[in-house]
Amino acid sequence: MSQAHPLLSAVLLGRRHTEIGRLASAAEGCAAITLSRGGAAKTYGHTDLNEDAVYFAQGEGGWLLAVADGHHGASGAEAVIQHIATELAPNWTGPANLGFDAQSWQECSLDVLHDCGRAVLRRAAELGTGPAPTTLSLALVRPGESGLAWISMGDSLLFRAGRDSLEELGWTSLGRKDRYFVGYEAASRQGMRDRSDSGYQDLGDTRALILATDGLSETNIGVADPARAVLEALAESDGEAEEDRALALATHLSATAMQAHIDNRAGDNIGCSVLDLRGPRVV
Repeated sequence: MSQAHPLLSAVLLGRRHTEIGRLASAAEGCAAITLSRGGAAKTYGHTDLNEDAVYFAQGEGGWLLAVADGHHGASGAEAVIQHIATELAPNWTGPANLGFDAQSWQECSLDVLHDCGRAVLRRAAELGTGPAPTTLSLALVRPGESGLAWISMGDSLLFRAGRDSLEELGWTSLGRKDRYFVGYEAASRQGMRDRSDSGYQDLGDTRALILATDGLSETNIGVADPARAVLEALAESDGEAEEDRALALATHLSATAMQAHIDNRAGDNIGCSVLDLRGPRVV
């Protein structure tokens, strides 16, 4: 028997998108993802041409978004996204009430990060290579429970746009210069508590969620003011038809990052995953 409301999802993996200046995209309703190698070539040491991966899923109960930025190869980001897609998305976007609150979500986030780290290490073992640790920014929206939850490790970005505000969430919002990644052999579940950020709050007046890898924000590569770039992308996409708005938002933000790479003569991969709730919240 088919589901009354099947899981809709899309994923873009860096190893499949390696042409400078080309932007891949996918969209479904309120959600969209984009991914590019970047607007210019990387000028720093790297293993693969594109080490980012992006994802969204929509189910009867809500949406799940994720971006990952691998280091020392694309396999880590890919492993994390595939773990999220297979092990988390079906339940987290399903119809059953999840019952999270701030405390239970924080404990859940440590389990998620630890399990994602194991996925990175398993993939490395399968490939016979060294691990490729990765950033992770993840957001879960459950309209029926009026819940917004997020998990962040590393310097990928996460913004929440309200009716008259833009709020940065996640690790980069803490103003700390240190950063940590998912996928180290020595990492413990408990050790991730002080090396990551997570939160659970009322969905409130959330109009959009914007997740992006650091191709948007890296010093001397991306834009000088990522928040301003997000606001400009929101304004630019505001006049689009409702069914096109999410993709327009992600595309404009990605194009802004890629132009910065050209201007700075230094590139980086840029991946975005967005949820646009400026219309009716229908899951």
